[in-house]
Amino acid sequence: MKTTQIPLNTYHDVTLNATIYAPDTKASATVLYLHGGGLEFGQRDDLPLDYIERFTSAGIQLFTIDYLLAPEVKLDVILPTLRATLQVIVDNGLLTSRTILMGRSAGSYLCYLLLRDGFEADGFVDLYGYSGLDYPEFRMPAGFYDNFPKVLPMNAQALVQRQPLVAGEMKDRYPLYVSGRQFGTWLSQFLPSMRDADRFSLTPEELGRLPRTLLIHSTADPDVPFATSEYAVKYLPDAELIPIQQREHDFDREVTPANLAIYDQIVAFITAIPVGVRATA
Repeated sequence: MKTTQIPLNTYHDVTLNATIYAPDTKASATVLYLHGGGLEFGQRDDLPLDYIERFTSAGIQLFTIDYLLAPEVKLDVILPTLRATLQVIVDNGLLTSRTILMGRSAGSYLCYLLLRDGFEADGFVDLYGYSGLDYPEFRMPAGFYDNFPKVLPMNAQALVQRQPLVAGEMKDRYPLYVSGRQFGTWLSQFLPSMRDADRFSLTPEELGRLPRTLLIHSTADPDVPFATSEYAVKYLPDAELIPIQQREHDFDREVTPANLAIYDQIVAFITAIPVGVRATA
């Protein structure tokens, strides 16, 4: 496996990079990966090496990609900047004959929006994500977060930086997310306006135009409700939902034999996708 970091885009002097994990043989597919973190924290290279090696050993090249974080910028900036970042990959001929979008949690949400807005891919892997924002758990104080020390909105606001960010350590940024979920203000932290929730959610008709999709989600997810995946799979034209019998959100945070088996299923899903027209943005 060969690892390379490349710059793709800039926004207000902030560079958006990608890390490329390339197989030792010619790549047969490309995965474009977006990390999770509630749109407010996390960083592109958060996948454990054991998972990455599952892809490269199967001849799949993996791009892990930066995107701008909220609340320093809102979704109406995050999304077009990310689209422009992916366009650089396309324009430079870095894709293979099969391109798959893959995201975890908020990264999956961004993938849904990219696909809706015209980014063409041969497949999509959604790990505990969501295609829309109209869920009570997102709009009201979430009981699960009552178990955490209270982060008052004014204290959360003090964590917001003056410059845009593409990476945020959990210890520094997680309180922002916790505060938003405790007080039911999370959507306002990344939406330009609360009136824009529908604008940044996929309709059943829009879901019906997405490519072959694999969804994986814990049935008792305390953060992103399992209902988000149940809803999406009803309207996606060619989709499989793998339920995980756990109470964890990011159940794959730690490498275990069971989680390695899940990533083997992801690899099998990717390698089974027929070669089609090269994906373009």
